[in-house]
Amino acid sequence: MEPQQTQSILNYKRNGISIVEVEVDTILVKQESLVIGYILNQKQLVRIGKHIFPKSKVKPVAYSLNLDTITIEWINDKIKELGIKTNDLIKQLAIDKATLSLILNSKKELPKIVKPLFYYYFLSYEINKDFRKFSL
Repeated sequence: MEPQQTQSILNYKRNGISIVEVEVDTILVKQESLVIGYILNQKQLVRIGKHIFPKSKVKPVAYSLNLDTITIEWINDKIKELGIKTNDLIKQLAIDKATLSLILNSKKELPKIVKPLFYYYFLSYEINKDFRKFSL
């Protein structure tokens, strides 16, 4: 492997994208996390792989959210960590107060459909933190 290829692989790894050879002339390009806040599609992952290994076959693996990590405790921790007010959640997520209260105070498992809502809300909040600081 060329030094430039090794450096490119390390750079992508820092941004949540792993690149590994799985067979001779076949590489796997996988977005494992959203370090930079971007979700790449399979075509973009293939383009990355072909840029580094132009003659290899590329197997792309797009990012997939692990719903098991999103719990009521995780949501409450994020609310505290980011200093988000309940009224902001109600307005920004278009959830009525009673529903939000049931979600945050429930002892039951969160519905699968609600987990990505909170995950991507907090992700966008974290990505835009510099803008919010600047706009104050």
